[in-house]
Amino acid sequence: MRGFNPVLMVTLGCLLAASAFAADVQMTIDRQLISLLDRAVLKIEFIETQGDAVDIPEIDGLEFHYQGQSSETRIVNFKSSSKTVHTYVVTPTKVGDYTIGPVLCKFKGGQKEVSTQLRVIKPADDPEAQQLTSIMYSRISTDRDAPFVHEPFGLELKVYLRDGVQIDGNFGIRGGLPESGLDGELQWQVAGRARAEISGAIFNVYTLRSTAKALTAGTFTFQPQVQLNIVIPRQNRRSFGFDDPFFGDLFGRQETRPMVLDCNRLDIAVRPVPLAGRPDSFTGGVGSFDFQVDVGPSRVRVGEPVTVKMRIYGEGNLEKIMPPSIDDGLDFKLYDVRTVPSQNPDEVRFEQVVIPKSDAVTNLPPVTFSYFNTLTADFRTITRGPFPLAVEPGPQLAAQVIATVPSTIPQATQILGHDIVYLKPPPKRWILRGDAAWHERQAYRLLLALPALLLAVGAGLARRRSRLAGDAALARRQQAPRAARRHLQRAEQAVRNGDAAVFYEAAWAALADYFGHRLNLPPGEVSLQAVLARVPDGKEAIASLFETVEQRRYGVRADAGASEMNALLRQLADTLRRCERMKL
Repeated sequence: MRGFNPVLMVTLGCLLAASAFAADVQMTIDRQLISLLDRAVLKIEFIETQGDAVDIPEIDGLEFHYQGQSSETRIVNFKSSSKTVHTYVVTPTKVGDYTIGPVLCKFKGGQKEVSTQLRVIKPADDPEAQQLTSIMYSRISTDRDAPFVHEPFGLELKVYLRDGVQIDGNFGIRGGLPESGLDGELQWQVAGRARAEISGAIFNVYTLRSTAKALTAGTFTFQPQVQLNIVIPRQNRRSFGFDDPFFGDLFGRQETRPMVLDCNRLDIAVRPVPLAGRPDSFTGGVGSFDFQVDVGPSRVRVGEPVTVKMRIYGEGNLEKIMPPSIDDGLDFKLYDVRTVPSQNPDEVRFEQVVIPKSDAVTNLPPVTFSYFNTLTADFRTITRGPFPLAVEPGPQLAAQVIATVPSTIPQATQILGHDIVYLKPPPKRWILRGDAAWHERQAYRLLLALPALLLAVGAGLARRRSRLAGDAALARRQQAPRAARRHLQRAEQAVRNGDAAVFYEAAWAALADYFGHRLNLPPGEVSLQAVLARVPDGKEAIASLFETVEQRRYGVRADAGASEMNALLRQLADTLRRCERMKL
């Protein structure tokens, strides 16, 4: 037959055969039974139609990772079929029976819900997964079997991984910790890595450490789980054949899989600190400590401050220790103890200001620190002092009054005669009638009153100095303006010199010295909170001033100009003048 074209006939046959197939969508999974060490390949196939990838609903215990789209066309016995395939990798994290879906898939010509089943078996059901505990496991231990309340005890968690198992180095601790009774949350740190031989096999051993403290007595149970990520090549442990999406990966890419390792159970019995034998000077210290005290200056005047510096160092609950107390008696005025920051985590520092009230003081009383020693299970007391002090009398203004002593020489008048009139000698200068005598003039009378006035002024000054010597707060109050004025003058000079650093230091010194004297605050205790608690009004202006000066002193700032410094100087002077008129 002329004009027969075999290619055309094959094409027509394929088109006729294709019309016999209807559009459809299917969900398939390569294996419906896997273990925790396996993964499964899930496919959504659009047959004789086109469709987009769909989002698989989240399922607790399974993770889905989309791998991409592919197309297939087959011709069998002159019949062709085509499909679009979307591939997902399913990674189990828990054992159990799962239903994936139903998932609604839309395609040209309709839509359909598809689903499939997957079972993840227990490790004991799979010979390969059964060996998991011999490949990787964890153990927890402590350095103190029976610690006391508030005594720190160490926890050590070791993770054993068979040589050849690779991880990304991240560890997570899940559950298995006491719900209450511990002081804060545990902070785990990777302390090291080593290699060890265990039962003839080589393991990489990772050590994680933490420190815990119990707030109450009792038994505390620790049985955490360790979560880590295993690094594996991007190919399945079991071959999927040519349909494996990882087959033929020439780039050697890798992925991580989460694993959870169970741990042994650790019970720790925490003992209470005994009441028997507890001294009055016990301030809560539990551990093993030493105690140091420094006092200075050793030579002062009455009313001048002496600083007592205390340092407690060692191993134990340093942050729970209260400062030791000083027996003040009637000889000292004590200020509140403050905690001094320290860069050393194994110590705590305290400072207290004391002021002798009398020059009869010869020493500062001993300072005692008591703690419970966890190594010997008894109370220990450390005493430092007494500390010698040389206290001189404070400056005083003594007024001296000179009394007039009456003369003891008798004054007698001798009468020479009765009839003789004695004439007065003529004066050297004649005074006209109407002129006042010198002793009757106003200047002479004022001169007579001058000694009494000077005596009154001297007595007033003496009383004032005596009052200031007995009232340190009043003495400091009257020093406040003068102290601030000195620093304001230094700030003005710094503006003229264009020295911003010196200006802001002088501004802060003016604030600190003024309010320190004005409010009788201990050295180093001038703060915005302390000032606002004492002033009746103007709090907003004072707070703005403190914050501005503090920011300029310690914050990151551009170079300040003369106009900015002058404006701040005027604000500072106005604020201090208003405070001077306040009744505090």
